[in-house]
Amino acid sequence: MAIERDKILDAALAVLAEVGLDQFTTRKLADRLGVQQPALYWHFKSKSALLDALNAEMLLRYHVHHLPTPGQTWDEFTMANARSFRKALLAVRDGARINAGTHPTTREFGDAERHLQLYVDAGFSPGEAFNIAIAVTRYVVGFVLEEQGERERGDEEFWQEEDPMKEIAPFPLLSTALKPLIAGGMINTEGVFEGGLGYLLAGMRESLAAQKTKTAP
Repeated sequence: MAIERDKILDAALAVLAEVGLDQFTTRKLADRLGVQQPALYWHFKSKSALLDALNAEMLLRYHVHHLPTPGQTWDEFTMANARSFRKALLAVRDGARINAGTHPTTREFGDAERHLQLYVDAGFSPGEAFNIAIAVTRYVVGFVLEEQGERERGDEEFWQEEDPMKEIAPFPLLSTALKPLIAGGMINTEGVFEGGLGYLLAGMRESLAAQKTKTAP
């Protein structure tokens, strides 16, 4: 008897949370479901196809601001979308690694079309709109890869046990930059993320202003 697709994805997310992507196998998934591995192939022809589906499920469940809302400006959407995307990747163990290596679904292509239309309506060219979408996506994925990598290595425990400022005390500029970002012995990754996102937005606004200046009569 074929097992339900949603049940497989629920179990896959549970196994992933327990063992991480490196130790995730279809054998472990089948064992958790109490079925033989071939039963999984009714819905997913390969492990890669399963990971594609897991990525889509992760975004469906946790990426709550994947489309612009009525009246939302392009820059408001960019900020909200990036924050929501990051939260979605962080909601699943190794979420950034899963996303980085998977193929988009038709739904995701449709979302991307809506994103590009918002930017084009604001005055960007289709090429510029695409570059913006790619830049924001890769910024978020890369940022979360570092965050989740630190979790796996146990760096958070290190920061809790040691004085993070002691090691960098001989470097005055680095110390000055990091001091306001460290709270309770840990780096304020929210602040770092927002700062980088702000720089991206500033560059986009400047590019759009220059574009409008060129086309002004």
